[in-house]
Amino acid sequence: MKEKDLCDLCGGELEHKIVDIELHIQKELLICEDLPADVCKQCGEKYFSAEVSTKIDEFVKKYKKEKPLRYIPVPVFYGDLVLK
Repeated sequence: MKEKDLCDLCGGELEHKIVDIELHIQKELLICEDLPADVCKQCGEKYFSAEVSTKIDEFVKKYKKEKPLRYIPVPVFYGDLVLK
């Protein structure tokens, strides 16, 4: 019987899912959809395989040459407004 993979943060059980991630690169926000990951059922931490992590790193280096699927408006607020 195969042992279940557990979360390094909380010890919760991991399950394979397709997820979206946000990448913050300098002052830009990129959203990458439909990536395979193991996700903790308890805390939601996402774990990517070495292969997927490498491909994400490679994408970050060349993303400006790619055409996005779509653009979405994202509101931005200054910290002083948030901390009122």
